[in-house]
Amino acid sequence: MSCPQVRAVALSLSRALAAVCLPAMLAGADLEPAAAEILQRRCITCHGPKLKSANLDLSTRAGALRGGIKGPALQPASAAGSLMLARIDAGQMPPAAPLPASEREVIRQWIDAGAPWSSAIQEKRAGPDWWSLQPLKRSPAPEAGGKSVIDRWIQTRLQQAGLKPTPPATRRALIRRLSFDLLGLPPDPAEVEAFVRDPDPRAWERLVDRTLASTHYGERWARHWLDVVRYSESEGFERDSLRDNVWRYRDFVIRAFNEDKPYARFAAEQIAGDVMPGATRDSVTAAGFLTLGPTDAVGLTSAVEAEREAVREDMLEEMLGTVAQTFLGLTVNCARCHDHKFDPIPQRDYYRFRSVFASVWPAIGRDESLIDVQPNSMPLLTPPEKAERQQTIASMRGRIAELESEIAALYRSARPASARPGARVFARWTFDTDGRDESGEVHARIPAKALLVDGGVEAAPGSETVVITTTPLKTEVREKTLEAWIRVNQLPTKAFTLFELRNQSGYRGASVDGMQFSAGQSRHWENFSIGRFRSENPGGGAEDTAPGRLLHLAIAYTKDGRIHQYRNGQAYGRPYLPEQGTPLAKLQTYFQGDAIARFTVTPGMRIEEARIHASALTPAQIAASFAAGIVNHTGTELRARMSSGDQARLGKLESELAARQKELAGLPTPEPAWIPSIRPAPASRILQRGDVNRKGDVVAPGGVSCVKGAAEIDLAADAPDAAKRLKLAEWLTADSNPLFWRVIVNRVWQHHFGAGIAENANDLGYNGGQPSHPELLDELAIEFRASGGSLKALHRIILLSDAYQRSSRFDPAAAAKDSGNRLLWRFSPRRLDAETARDAMLTASGLLNPKMSGPGFRPFDVGNNTGSYKTYTPADSADPEHQRRTIYRMSVTSAGNPMLDALDCPTPSVRSAKRGSTTTALQALSLMNNAFVQRQAQAFAERLKRETADPDEQVRRAFAIAFGRAPAEWELAGSRALISARGLGTLCWGILNTSEFLYAE
Repeated sequence: MSCPQVRAVALSLSRALAAVCLPAMLAGADLEPAAAEILQRRCITCHGPKLKSANLDLSTRAGALRGGIKGPALQPASAAGSLMLARIDAGQMPPAAPLPASEREVIRQWIDAGAPWSSAIQEKRAGPDWWSLQPLKRSPAPEAGGKSVIDRWIQTRLQQAGLKPTPPATRRALIRRLSFDLLGLPPDPAEVEAFVRDPDPRAWERLVDRTLASTHYGERWARHWLDVVRYSESEGFERDSLRDNVWRYRDFVIRAFNEDKPYARFAAEQIAGDVMPGATRDSVTAAGFLTLGPTDAVGLTSAVEAEREAVREDMLEEMLGTVAQTFLGLTVNCARCHDHKFDPIPQRDYYRFRSVFASVWPAIGRDESLIDVQPNSMPLLTPPEKAERQQTIASMRGRIAELESEIAALYRSARPASARPGARVFARWTFDTDGRDESGEVHARIPAKALLVDGGVEAAPGSETVVITTTPLKTEVREKTLEAWIRVNQLPTKAFTLFELRNQSGYRGASVDGMQFSAGQSRHWENFSIGRFRSENPGGGAEDTAPGRLLHLAIAYTKDGRIHQYRNGQAYGRPYLPEQGTPLAKLQTYFQGDAIARFTVTPGMRIEEARIHASALTPAQIAASFAAGIVNHTGTELRARMSSGDQARLGKLESELAARQKELAGLPTPEPAWIPSIRPAPASRILQRGDVNRKGDVVAPGGVSCVKGAAEIDLAADAPDAAKRLKLAEWLTADSNPLFWRVIVNRVWQHHFGAGIAENANDLGYNGGQPSHPELLDELAIEFRASGGSLKALHRIILLSDAYQRSSRFDPAAAAKDSGNRLLWRFSPRRLDAETARDAMLTASGLLNPKMSGPGFRPFDVGNNTGSYKTYTPADSADPEHQRRTIYRMSVTSAGNPMLDALDCPTPSVRSAKRGSTTTALQALSLMNNAFVQRQAQAFAERLKRETADPDEQVRRAFAIAFGRAPAEWELAGSRALISARGLGTLCWGILNTSEFLYAE
């Protein structure tokens, strides 16, 4: 589509945006102290005289010139040639949190000015007197400077710096600014004109109130919150499996913002909403916040216990770090291995804080006591609803168990004596009439997708693979033998585990032993184990049983760790001793109350009988068992052997059982949600250097000791999970906790002005630096707290200030003194973020689907690979569901969108306190060539044609929709010529690619 006319019109349209200039040079006298403060705060701890990381000492000019292992760090008067700045610009240094653009620019200008360096830089850290740790304090506001407290503090600082503010913005600029800011959508042209012409002096105030009342407000500001809390709809790492029900958390956040939920309640629900008094389904959903982070499913199922522990500690650190940075603005997670290097947070505080979350796990499984819900979900029930449901189900299952026991006793009494279990059998399932254990209490429940036919169990028609699970073992088993008789109608075409014994502890199971058919060229049987630590082809030969024939398999696990396999009573290959260097390669113990047996059947693989022996049977015992065989008895055959009285009794029991089972199956299945799974956890211990192999003292749960004012968390080390999280929520949200109120006010300020009063919204500690207007931050925090934590009230105070209503006009003289606009002498222009740009295009085209809530749309195709790994291929679609607002896009860690990624959309699983904003060639290429953009351009053109047939009116309408203004005469003439040469669609395409469209003003 590129052509001279297109380039010309795009260039001319972009002139409508005010120029965004690079910061001018700071005064030379200001450069050295500004640069020294940044080096002291962000560099010296690692690159100082004590540590000299990479042999680099940046405390003196000589040290910087000498450099480290990669050469000189500094080349005075040449920022472009200085390795230090190259590493800073690349985001590699400092590694934990890259410098903001304003600080990078200070370093650049300082180096270009010759890097003046009059004295050595001393290493400093924050102490208990650090500004953010102090109680909130109201300072007398200056009397002059504006109508609001915001303007009086800002005007005072501007006067002190010798700066004058820019004049007020035009009404057209203001409504566009406000609409994108609060709603993330462009204003309707009719609303623009109505506001511009409104003579009421309170027109702006009324517009602010109307905009805050829009339901789109929650959609826009929820996006900011989701960035902070690393909202992702997949688990990340290698497998990156989907989390189908995380969207409920997103909807909770949108509702909370729209309803103006008190902020303290909003925060507390995300810490302990599933256990708090008066919990609602919304508050239960909110607790999913704790486990939104990435989950290393592979690491958590490692065969090495120490590795599983280390991965779990990483998970807890991520959880803790998110809570602390989100609500406290402190990097408490940096104290995991040692006392915090920059802030007064001892290592003990880290482990006290960690103790609060020790029992919290992601929603990784099914709750048998509540009837199965979807995998990777928990039932969305309040505590009273859950207790009532558990009681109802327990009562139903209790009666069902009684009926099954009586029925089983009648059938067992009718079996011939030769078919009854022997004393040596630990567990035996005949599958004649049910899944009960004939020798003990390890009973299996036969699911609806399986059928009991002719004395065996098989998959029901239409079912590919059916898993049958037993209750946990009543006693532990170490030496053992697994034995099964199966009928093979068709061998599997891929690996298939027939019968296994599994410990459930761990993330998704720990140790496993079982009978597995290994498909492929060898087509053999082998022992199944996690990580294949005990798996090996024993050399027994390829399976060649005839279809429909009965096959006997057995695996014996002897005390010395050897594994012996048998087929039809004979040794199957050689016995072998697995590699003993790993704990899971040794003989495994299957624990009481934890281990279960699982059977898997398919249309081609049917189980006639299965047994577990609590000893390793000898070859002779295996041969004798095979020779004895099994006798299948159908229900009809056994009933015929009963007395008439027993038959009548059986009929009544089975009739009641069927009714009870139907009643149980008819219970409504709870809605699935991504909420925490709570597991018992040992008391937390300090880990020396963060090493799971070096456990130290037990610690009780607690907050962060440097945060003064909030009541201490006074609980024992073994306190239950609910008590710990409720206490933490109380501690975090206390009126006396200064950080809790400062942090959220600073976040809101950042999203209105582009930068917070404290620049790093996630770190109000030493690395975050000093705030630009500390008295104003405290004043707003006190007002916010007094309002009951009303975010809409806070927005209103900010939006009605003169500071917010200033123009974005650039002033070179002001920029020379304050290049980063930290003192707010103007309103900083900003590019639309990725989601807003996409939503603005959908609005312009008229295709925006206003549907709110519910599962998001999937802009990708999912591929299932070997080992349950997922791949996601971007998929473009014109389906109306895909035209919803971008916040409803299913955000998957490894499934980016080319256009959104180019526009700096962050990886969802990473905490993003502030979006980056880059300018790259990829952005231009994506916006020009992306199929979505081109489709919106054509739809935009079709909309204009529907609304008016006059070409000039089409241009005026296009400008009104896209820019909120009328075209100038030269723009109208150029657009008319372009339409004549290339069509209306090309004009619309050009408009969507202009800077004026992609910037709020």
